[in-house]
Formats: sequence, structure tokens, C-alpha cells
Amino acid sequence: MLAQILEEAWAISPDPRRDRLAAAFVTHAVALATGVAPTEISSDRRTSKSAARARQIAIYLAHVIFHWPLARVAFAFGRDRTTCAHACHRIEDMREDRMFDARMTALEACVRQAPDTIPDLAGVLFANAAGVGR
Repeated sequence: MLAQILEEAWAISPDPRRDRLAAAFVTHAVALATGVAPTEISSDRRTSKSAARARQIAIYLAHVIFHWPLARVAFAFGRDRTTCAHACHRIEDMREDRMFDARMTALEACVRQAPDTIPDLAGVLFANAAGVGR
């Protein structure tokens, strides 16, 4: 049992804060695409059907785009692994509809455009804020 817990913990992420930020990024992209507020999408409470569907889309996108195992997706979104599995199955089934699939393809392409990292950006921002280089 301890081995299984450790495997799941290591599968989650080497940097959980970064995963949560990535989940927030996907959530905001889905919010823009669906018109559902990001706070509704990430809410722990029961929400409208549109918010639940938007949440499922965000979970699905994180799983597919980032190639995260479901345990990692669940941790990043603050959900249970089985909830994330259900979300992915629902969205996969909905992709049978050509219109929905086209929208998902466009949304996937949009999220994939985000850079993984911009290593020098933080240094430039902090230098500019401190007045360095002026």
C-alpha cells in the first residue's frame, strides 16, 4: 500500500505549483471559449450544467495536451482521479459530433500555443521593475 501511495505521489508532479498554474491557464482558456466564469469552472460546489461541462473540457484538455496521467490532472484541478476519468470519457464521447470536435480541435490548438517556459522573462521583468537598464 505504501508503494502505491508513493507511486501516485511521484506521478503527480515534480512541481505541483506549476501544475496548478497550468490547470488555471487551461481553465481560463476554456472560460473564454465557453463564456463560463473561471470561478464557476473551478468551483468545489455544485454548479450549472454549462460550468460542469466546461470543467470536463478543461480536465480533458490538460490530460490530452500535457500528457498528464489522471492522478496528476486530478491533483492539479483539486478533483478525484475517477472524476477526471469520467470527464475525459464524456468529452471523448462528445467528440463524435463533428461540430463539437471542430471546436475542441481549435481550443486544443489555442492552448498548445502557450510556451512551456520563458526562462529569461522573469529576469527581464524584475530588472525593468527595479529600473535596471534605464
